[in-house]
Amino acid sequence: MTSRRRQVRTGRVPRDAGRWSRAEGGTRPAAPRAPTRTASGTRGASRRDEIPDEALHPRDRGPVRALVRDIVDRRRRLVGLFAPAFGGTLIAALSPRSDLQRWLLLICAVLLAVSLVDAVLLGRTATRTARARYPDVAVDGWRTGWYAFMRAHRARILRLPPPRVSPGS
Repeated sequence: MTSRRRQVRTGRVPRDAGRWSRAEGGTRPAAPRAPTRTASGTRGASRRDEIPDEALHPRDRGPVRALVRDIVDRRRRLVGLFAPAFGGTLIAALSPRSDLQRWLLLICAVLLAVSLVDAVLLGRTATRTARARYPDVAVDGWRTGWYAFMRAHRARILRLPPPRVSPGS
């Protein structure tokens, strides 16, 4: 007869290991609570624009970055089509050759170029506005433009910190 020995598992301990140890006398973690909505309808903080500057990531701190975020969030732009256009270009480039593939590649490449031109214009507009509004702060054009592009090409729901202004305001 072969003796059965209990196999010892080695390796990484799961993050929620305490949940599995109830039989060993562990305690059950508290159930996560659903975020409550406030009177203004937002989750978490009482209002989204009341997030303190210290709570933000260092790249998002300061009045210049707040201004750039508001400029980007105020309008829907063609830069938001950058990721879908890039994905379409990649799919079209890897697909089998056909007339549809050529047209899709051409359309996606044009859309990619238009979104990049729009991104450059957005970066220049954000930099000029920041320099005009805060003349005593040194505003680096490349960094400000890159920050505006990185925020604008993301879907609105994925932007962190969350937008404070609604589109069209």
